[in-house]
Amino acid sequence: MSIVGAGVINDPANKSLRFDMLKFGLESFCAEMTKGGAPLKLADDQPVVGRFFANGCQTQVLDEEARKSFIVQYRGRGYAWASVVGRVGFDAAGLIEYAPDFRLHEGALYVYFRPRLVDTSSFQLLMVDQAAAQTALSTLGISPEAVGKRIIDGQLRRGFTVVRRDSGGEVEFGMGMIPEGELPYHPYQVETEKRILANDRTELHTGQQDFVGAFNVEDEGQALYLTVTLDGTPSVDVLVVGKAQGDALVDSYVKVAGPRPVPPPVLLDEPLAAGTEMKRFVPVPPGGYYLVLDHSDQAGHGPKPDTSADRPGKIDYLVLLGDAP
Repeated sequence: MSIVGAGVINDPANKSLRFDMLKFGLESFCAEMTKGGAPLKLADDQPVVGRFFANGCQTQVLDEEARKSFIVQYRGRGYAWASVVGRVGFDAAGLIEYAPDFRLHEGALYVYFRPRLVDTSSFQLLMVDQAAAQTALSTLGISPEAVGKRIIDGQLRRGFTVVRRDSGGEVEFGMGMIPEGELPYHPYQVETEKRILANDRTELHTGQQDFVGAFNVEDEGQALYLTVTLDGTPSVDVLVVGKAQGDALVDSYVKVAGPRPVPPPVLLDEPLAAGTEMKRFVPVPPGGYYLVLDHSDQAGHGPKPDTSADRPGKIDYLVLLGDAP
């Protein structure tokens, strides 16, 4: 990365290097938040339980002697799953102040962005998937809105880490405080010339869907390369749709209870059985695309999920972008 030059400079007085790394981390945070659905997790090594789709992210640097920190203002919509309420959809806006911290470990530079202040100034509950659960919780004095707000606040309080680990300038961005000597968690260890768009694990409960993306494709002659595995439930469906269709599905998913039907056109629509590995490539023209993971009866492949008992599926997914074969 040219922004930090060659090699990690082990010199605490090198304020230029440090500030460049801080700027990279701050810009990466907004890029991660606005390029697609930012995954929501309860812990760094836990599966995704929801996504936040930002439609606004602004940053500010406080470079004062007594207070050196970064301010991020965000707004957007999202969904999250919790055992006590099922799925909730929400609008959220707020402000986060991060205090940066540096650590050097065996030639790698770790830049930690620790939350100093998290203020979710606006949180509006749009939907509760389980109406019966909402009624029961009301009698116990538990608010689904408070549950949803705790999920988004908990995610933001994890902070994030930027790791620069070799003299070639390779930089990785990860949510949470990544211990020294470790890297952001990914289910697949990949060495490839293709661009890695997603490499993560999601937990999908019966009757739920997950919308991964949107992925931006800029050049002609490209393809999305998918690797997907499933454990914990007999089958799920794997789909790829265009950005306009995916945006509409997300907008409906955060507002309306139940899974969303996925109308054509669909670039890929196949079932995935537990214990098998799906490998597919999907040639795509320039544009945006979503990977849709469906643990409901909307796609219509194979037996319908047994809704009498929740059998969540853990899905590992890898999405690469490269030249079409």
